[in-house]
Amino acid sequence: MTQPGIRTGTITVDFLTPTHRVSAQMVLRGRVLADVLNDVRTSYISVDAVFLSRLEDPAHILKSLGTAVLNKNYITAAIVNVGIEMALKAVSPAYTSRKVYNVFATVPGFEIEGTIEFAGRPDIHALLVTNVERFIPIVNAKVVMSEKPSINFSGELIFLNRDFIGLLALSGEVA
Repeated sequence: MTQPGIRTGTITVDFLTPTHRVSAQMVLRGRVLADVLNDVRTSYISVDAVFLSRLEDPAHILKSLGTAVLNKNYITAAIVNVGIEMALKAVSPAYTSRKVYNVFATVPGFEIEGTIEFAGRPDIHALLVTNVERFIPIVNAKVVMSEKPSINFSGELIFLNRDFIGLLALSGEVA
């Protein structure tokens, strides 16, 4: 059971697109970030307090904007460092055991490593092909720019857009 009002606040998210980093705040309006990203009824999300930078120089702010709209079709990844309780639904205890696995993925321009959780036996084919959720949560993840490995991003939680995934691999179960 979740605490009343815990998801009514604002969450800070770093969105990676094929060309830019968009650091912004989102008002969730009683929803979790995963639901907003995976909502098939809209292709756009509103963001506030936006800082825009190029991927190859993420520390240099190109523009500071009050409010903007971001097209979900161009979000490669969404990175959350604080407030992950506002990003994912609380997982209730299940009758099946949940296991954590190391995951490695590639998307255009990036390599991602972290962990992913499965209830029961892991099935990455189902995760990519039959899963209705477009954004896949990866925990304790690191995103490295392929052409400039010195540029990397990390987060407690990263939502990876499965439409951009070129390769997804699991390795052994995490103890």
